[in-house]
Formats: sequence, C-alpha cells, structure tokens
Amino acid sequence: MHARFNKPHMKKLLTMTMAFVVTTGWAQTKVNIQGVAAADAETIYFFDNLNMNRLIDSTTVKNGKWNYEAEQPIGSMLSIVADPQRMQSMQDMLKSLTAVMVDNTPTEVDLTTGSVKGSKASMAINEAIRGLYTCMINNSKEEAYKVMHKVVMENLDSEIPTHFVPMIAEALPVGDLQKIFDAHPEYAENSSMREAKERLRMLSGKSPRSIGKPFIDLTMNDTEGKAHKLSEYVGHGKYVLVDFWASWCGPCRAEMPNVTACYEKYHDKGLDIVAISFDSKKEAWLNAIKNMKMPWTHLSDLAGWKSIGSSIYEINSIPSNILFDGEGKVVDIDLRGEQLESKLAQIFAGNK
Repeated sequence: MHARFNKPHMKKLLTMTMAFVVTTGWAQTKVNIQGVAAADAETIYFFDNLNMNRLIDSTTVKNGKWNYEAEQPIGSMLSIVADPQRMQSMQDMLKSLTAVMVDNTPTEVDLTTGSVKGSKASMAINEAIRGLYTCMINNSKEEAYKVMHKVVMENLDSEIPTHFVPMIAEALPVGDLQKIFDAHPEYAENSSMREAKERLRMLSGKSPRSIGKPFIDLTMNDTEGKAHKLSEYVGHGKYVLVDFWASWCGPCRAEMPNVTACYEKYHDKGLDIVAISFDSKKEAWLNAIKNMKMPWTHLSDLAGWKSIGSSIYEINSIPSNILFDGEGKVVDIDLRGEQLESKLAQIFAGNK
C-alpha cells in the first residue's frame, strides 16, 4: 500500500491500523457466538474495526465461558478480545484476538487460542485479521498485502472483499478486479468499493490509462524552457515510463530512489523515463531534479494540478506513472516499489 497526494488535497494514508470500512444500510441478523476465554477474564469486547477504536458491545465471562447474541448488520465484521486494557503489547493482543463475520451461522470462538469455528467467511476473516496483526508486529506491508489479497480472492462469495479491497484497490490487477465485481455486481454501487471501481474502469479500456490504449501526445517545456512533444520519446521501440510527480510531493520523493535504481538497471536494455512534474515553481522543480540526481528527461508546464498532463491522462493523485511499450501502448500503470522492479524484470528478462 502506498501513500499518495490527492488532487487537490492529501489522501488519508492507509496504514495497517486503519479502521476497516463499515458499509451502512445492510440488513440485520441475530449473531449467535459461543466462546471460551482465560479463567480470569472478566469481559469480552466487540469492535467493528481492526484498531479497536469503536466499541460495539460487550458481554461478561463466567468461569471462562461466555456467549453473545445480538442484532448486527449482515456482512459486517466483529473484532473480539477479552479485557484489552490488560494487554501490554501487540503480542499480548495477538494471543487472544479473533474476528468473525456477521452471518446466520452459529460461531464458536476460543480466545485462549485465537481460533474460530463457524462459517467459511468467519474462519477466513479471523485468519486474515490475525495475519495482519503479525504483519503489524513485523512491520511488513508487503506481507500484509499478500494476506489481504489472498482472503479476498478466496472468498468472493462473501462480503469479505468490502472489508479489504478498499485498502489494496490501487495494487489490484485488472483481472482480479473484474473477478471481484463479477462475483458481486452490486459492489459497483457500494461506496467502500469506489476506488476499486474507478481502477477497474481505468484498466479495462474506459480511460486514457487503460491497458492497450495508445499514448496521447502533449507538449511541455524541458528544464531549459524548450518545448518538446511526448511523441519524441514514446512509440519509438523503447519502453517508456512516464512518471507524474512534483517536488513538493513527499511520497514522490520517497519513491524516487527506487525509480532511479530501475532506470540504472534497465536503461541500457531499452527503458527510458519521461518525468512530468506538477510543480508550479521552476526553482523548486529544478532543485529537486538536481538534488535527487534524476538523469532522465524532465518536462513541465509549471501549472501545478492544472497541468495538461493531469487532465489528458486523468491523473488525480501522485506519485503516478504509465508504462508504454515500444509501440506507445499502455502496458501498466501506477507501478511502484517492488511492483515496478518486478514488471521491468519480466519485460527485460530475455534482454541480458
């Protein structure tokens, strides 16, 4: 998951401790949960998100056993933990944390082992939540993505995607997105799936950044004020990464060492980069290029978010990029971190 700056304001950073999306308007059902806890446990708490800042309900423990029956929205998630105020660390939390999906299946929860027996969705979401807590402890965003991707794609017959897709939408390939919306056509109208719906639109032929679309030409000035067309660089046999960024964009600057490493590794094999900046101040733009040692082509109209690059290519947040093939057709978009390296390695695998 990557931080990005939105147009015209900063998008909320998706972190591993963010609240899961709660979709309103779901029908209610009566959950039936039987459970066990540590012998000295006193109270079981139910939350509707991962970082437990929204308490839903609670129940008492008697001799290590408890039960819970209440009306809750079908398809929502309940995080369950005993006496969280006693816990001193994330490791303590992981020992007893469980999660279940609200549905019509009776559920058994063991807070001494963190296990759940119930519907396929409840057992899957419990495994995923516990996996995410392990990723949080290990500070592994890459593994967290794998956990969420796996639980989504293996449970398309449930409401699980509404809880996890919003956090990984920008990294999901078009094939996976299509499977998700094919499984639940109603997701197209679900507010929590808005970003995923937009990404599918972009990747499926309805956007200038859709895979297979030919590039659209534009004209901007280079760092010396000389006008250049994008067609001078794209469509001449080389793969070209058109990178949208700005000197004031922290996530853009944080990503630049990775872009530089990829350029150095693959430039001689057929990769070029054209950076289009959404800066409005020329001095800041030039200083960033110099200080970060970015040896590729740089263009800008110094119009900020009113840049023609933003309007032509529907760029609403940065960092963003488009990878064009030798014919000038879109190969992929928004490749960052390991995704960019992996894609380029795949493309240039036979070009030693």
